[in-house]
Amino acid sequence: MKNILFLFFAFCSCFHSGQKKKNAKDLPDDYAFSEGEINKNYQPVSFGQRIKNYPFNKASKIKIVSYNLNFKKSSGYIPPPPPPKTKEDSVKLNEFYNLPKSIDFREIIENQSEKEIEESKTLNLEEISKLSHIIFNTCNKHVITMFSQSGCFFPRNAIVFYDENDRIFEIIEICFECGNVESYPSKFFNWKKACEFIYPELEKFFQSKGLQTQYISK
Repeated sequence: MKNILFLFFAFCSCFHSGQKKKNAKDLPDDYAFSEGEINKNYQPVSFGQRIKNYPFNKASKIKIVSYNLNFKKSSGYIPPPPPPKTKEDSVKLNEFYNLPKSIDFREIIENQSEKEIEESKTLNLEEISKLSHIIFNTCNKHVITMFSQSGCFFPRNAIVFYDENDRIFEIIEICFECGNVESYPSKFFNWKKACEFIYPELEKFFQSKGLQTQYISK
């Protein structure tokens, strides 16, 4: 499978055909600035430079996904009921072990199984450009003097990176409800490299592709 860098150069070659298409290096100018104090020294990282960074430089395919949509939040460890003494106790114990469980996306990487993913969208090159622009340029637009981390982290969305063998090698999990992010397994991206402005932009991007980002009570 071709990686993103190859597709980028193929994308750039379209300008020799005479068709009116966007120049990849000009794509950042298409996106509006976030509200807030703007960094006057802000210089956007071009698409060509962004995709030279890990994990984009290794990816042959990128998806955005949704999962854990039917769980209000993680309630932590719940101990099982005591050993049954009556038939009713046995029924309760059986119900406990058959309760639906929330997904730990790290297990999906280890098992390379996507059956628990509820929604997904494979991104095209222009969508990858927009996503990478949000990741690499959003926080740089602003004067950031303080970072904070929420104690909550129950992600329902992720950016999933696939290698040339169509295997997941990296994920960025996002909890929009609490404003927190973690990458795995490399830890290249986390709350220390994010800022408050990035979460609304990412959530808007996910929702524009038809993916749910919040728990909806039924």
